[in-house]
Amino acid sequence: MSKSENESENIIMKTKNWKGIFTYLFVTLIAVVYTIVGNKICSTDFKEQTDMDFYRAKVTVVGDSITDSFSINDGASWIENKVIPFSVELTSGPYKGKSVEVTQPIDSIYMNPSKEVEEGDNIIVANKAGMGSSTGEWIFIEHNRSNYLIILCLVFLLLIVLIGRFKGLATILSLLFTGSAIFLVYIPSILKGYNIYVSTIINCVFIIMVSLSLLNGINKKTLCAILGNIGGVAVSGILTLIMNKLLNITGFVDEDYTFLACLETDVPINLKAVIWGGVVIGSLGAIMDVAMSIASAMNELSAHMQKKSFSRMLKSGMNIGKDAIGTMTNTLILAYIGGSLAMVLLLTAYNRNVLYLFNLERIAVEVVQAVVGSIGILFAVPATAAFSAYIFNRDSKFIILKTDNP
Repeated sequence: MSKSENESENIIMKTKNWKGIFTYLFVTLIAVVYTIVGNKICSTDFKEQTDMDFYRAKVTVVGDSITDSFSINDGASWIENKVIPFSVELTSGPYKGKSVEVTQPIDSIYMNPSKEVEEGDNIIVANKAGMGSSTGEWIFIEHNRSNYLIILCLVFLLLIVLIGRFKGLATILSLLFTGSAIFLVYIPSILKGYNIYVSTIINCVFIIMVSLSLLNGINKKTLCAILGNIGGVAVSGILTLIMNKLLNITGFVDEDYTFLACLETDVPINLKAVIWGGVVIGSLGAIMDVAMSIASAMNELSAHMQKKSFSRMLKSGMNIGKDAIGTMTNTLILAYIGGSLAMVLLLTAYNRNVLYLFNLERIAVEVVQAVVGSIGILFAVPATAAFSAYIFNRDSKFIILKTDNP
């Protein structure tokens, strides 16, 4: 290779690097602005349901428990209530360093009460004054599990960086903006009373565009993946609307949805729309994976295929998609089953009548989530393959070759 060719190659590499840096900075800026502005709009004047404050604390001294027993059903069964007094040192908030007396109530009516506190435990406490009480009594809320969760998440992020290197950093940034869009914009918008359907669409498009742009840059491959992803998610959303109507879904799936309906909000929460949003958001990740895999493979085909044509690339894209369909569909369905395994076990244990089980609204919603999400994956395959075949061949003639292989 001559000196001039080396210099030209170095210039091209530097140009690509600068373009990549500019892309990351531009997409990051857009994502930050969206998150800040969206959170400000959706969180303004939001009425919280409780004014209770929670504090971290460390147990210093545990006293003797106080037990109170009484009978119910004419002595047929007994209820045992236990109260454990103990002292803690507050480790957060304005009272940090202060020692206070706390009580932990344990009722035998609950099958799995909280673990009894021991000296040295890290816990969460609250003051009853924040519950509308006139007393300043401190009560036990929960064991502090956040420290170990933070360590687990940090290990996860470290492994992403070690294995993925620069791509790993882009992945973390993508996860950060995805979480910000969900927890700082999407959820507050629902609680504020904005249209859930519109909010879901806006946030899904934002997550798709930002995530794929950060992971792969702004190019033809990313454009194909975005279009295929939007196509698959759109099919899932439309089909969910249809199934909600056909199945007469009321929205009162379980106690969580009932509590949502009881929230004191300016605009009542549309429970049917919450179900719809859950299906769309839940299927988004799997569809994104399939769309990006096919777009990436089509990009490589476009670069190395000798006789490139729309029909040949479309056929190849569909063949690639067939391999992805099985694994990603299994992934999505297993994820939903795993998330609702306890509910399925409980309902099956009490009644194994299939006719009864599959007509329960909560079971029907779980089936809709799993199947509709999988159908979205199925439609993402031809959508991504078709968009890719068109975009990578838009400067070429569409030559239909029935028997040639790439």
